Amino acid sequence: MAKAYIIGGILGAIIVIIIGFVWGGWVIQSTAERLGAERVNAALVSALTPICVDRAVEEPERFDELAEVTSPFARRSFVEEAGWATPPDSDSPHRGLATACAAALDVVARSHP
Repeated sequence: MAKAYIIGGILGAIIVIIIGFVWGGWVIQSTAERLGAERVNAALVSALTPICVDRAVEEPERFDELAEVTSPFARRSFVEEAGWATPPDSDSPHRGLATACAAALDVVARSHP
């Protein structure tokens, strides 16, 4: 009789764990850390893209040079090399910020004559 209770308890625990991970939204620590880092990165890019665009517009000569670059990769590299995608208190450009900034600058360039 006790054996049936033990087996039932184990099977119940397994079912609860499966339901928790599949439908309950449970995640392991590494997944939670990865998701947190992705959200922080997205927030950083969202907050700093307008600053990057402002930096670029303040340099009209370089901004005009960027308009001639057609490749998305080359545009991102140009933004990184110009220093527009370097966050405050950082020594190196942020790749996600450079990508978002290059896309935003493309929109700005199309709206200016």
